[in-house]
Amino acid sequence: MRAAGRLALGAMLVLAACARRPPPPTPPAVRPPVTCATIRLRTPADLDAHGDVVIPRDVVVSLGGLPGVFILSPRGRARFRLIKIGATTAQTAQILSGLDGHETLIRPPRHGGIYDGTPVRPLITATRGPHGRR
Repeated sequence: MRAAGRLALGAMLVLAACARRPPPPTPPAVRPPVTCATIRLRTPADLDAHGDVVIPRDVVVSLGGLPGVFILSPRGRARFRLIKIGATTAQTAQILSGLDGHETLIRPPRHGGIYDGTPVRPLITATRGPHGRR
């Protein structure tokens, strides 16, 4: 009889534990916007002789070993975009795929701190045109 009582008590405790709802998820921390310089690409000014986009090398980042750039979304957030890099020089990189030349690129801060979805406040918008930066 004692064993049956213990078994019933154990079953009630298991049912009570299963009936408890988990606490609601905590909302994500609101990050303040990161102030970054941006570069607005304009086609055909940013195309090379083969029709590929050419960008400054310092905007190219590597996440998980994959090359990409951060672009500024219409909602003011950084979005990581994978790219395929062709020929590079000391200052530029030829982009074979991943960009069409109409994006606004984000120059990541030297200290890092920018991730996909980070709110961004543009500091300076450089426009690349037929004569380079203006």
